[in-house]
Amino acid sequence: MDFTTWDNVAIAMAGILAMLSVIVLLWNAVKSIIEWKQAVHKPTDDVLANHEQRITHLETCCSEVTGKLQNDWQWQQDEAEMNRLMLKSIKQLLKHSLDGNDKDGLKAMEDEIDGYLLEHAR
Repeated sequence: MDFTTWDNVAIAMAGILAMLSVIVLLWNAVKSIIEWKQAVHKPTDDVLANHEQRITHLETCCSEVTGKLQNDWQWQQDEAEMNRLMLKSIKQLLKHSLDGNDKDGLKAMEDEIDGYLLEHAR
């Protein structure tokens, strides 16, 4: 085989171009992977822009729910007090109906119920 100098140069140039092509290909692949990884792990601008608005909305909803829970708790306390008065009244009525006495107890219950109704007038 008789190779001329130009043939050797052409083969060497083809080898160098092939190696450079592989280097460029690998560089672009690594660069694409790095960009993709950064895009996946970095929050988008839309999420960051809406972050404060979302937090404000959640805090508003939380305070509304807290207010409703406090109203419900107060309502339960009022209902418990009313039930207590009803049970005491029923007991006084039963006591009066059994022996016909204890009119003072009935009068005290009436005063207590009147006080409750005046205090919790709706």
